[in-house]
Amino acid sequence: MDQARRLRAINGAHPTTIAFASGKGGVGKTNVCVNTAIALAELGKRVLIVDFDIGMANVHILMNAMKSRTMIESVKARIPLASAVQKNVYGVDILHGGSGQDQLVHLSDEDMQFLMRELEVLTEYDYVLFDMGAGATDTSLQFIAGCDEMFLILTPEPTSLMDGYAYTKLVHHQYPDLPLGVIVNRAQSGEEALQCFERMEVACKQFLNKTIRFLGFLPDDASVRKAVIAQVPFYQYNRKSDISWRLERILTTLTGTPPKPRHLMDRLMGNLRKQWNRV
Repeated sequence: MDQARRLRAINGAHPTTIAFASGKGGVGKTNVCVNTAIALAELGKRVLIVDFDIGMANVHILMNAMKSRTMIESVKARIPLASAVQKNVYGVDILHGGSGQDQLVHLSDEDMQFLMRELEVLTEYDYVLFDMGAGATDTSLQFIAGCDEMFLILTPEPTSLMDGYAYTKLVHHQYPDLPLGVIVNRAQSGEEALQCFERMEVACKQFLNKTIRFLGFLPDDASVRKAVIAQVPFYQYNRKSDISWRLERILTTLTGTPPKPRHLMDRLMGNLRKQWNRV
């Protein structure tokens, strides 16, 4: 059975499904996914995060949420996935993946059939965001292919670009029609973010003949580290920060909802905070 086709059939015209992926760990992929989900929820959208980063799952840590029964545990015990969904954490529902990478790799055909049937729970949501692991397995690639789009999270470092391109190449060779959007995280400026994207865009066009789109960038903001330490998503920690405002601009691409204009004092305070953090 083609699992990707099955997932698309389940989704139908109901939720918008997005796979958040990266070529390497440590680029802030989970943070971007979590805060995107919270920002969507505050726009009145029903949102589910599926923590598919098996073995390195940390969505619950960033959101300071107790870890409930995992998706893999439910599948193995043949327990409905709906009972494993953790409800209303900052307005977002969470389905935890699992605790060991081998669990995902060793899912049997019967396990996968049960999982696909149970994923009908997704149809009650407007958006389902999959936080994928940095590595690629056959199963994770099938889930990515079953999504409406993949969001690749990059940082301006050369290693992130190289690994991001390698990941994109792997996905593209198996599923060439899957749309790909790029978010550049931890950029020092819009110019640096655009340069990063353009390098990826040139490589994808030249070697893969694939068109990708630029979703936007998130700045290197000191409030993110403080938010992580506090176990509060940055969009909740400081709504007036530069990174929160930039996230709202990315959401405009997703939903068509324009970002709220920032008042003069907000912009001035943001610039002052930037200068202070450089001292």
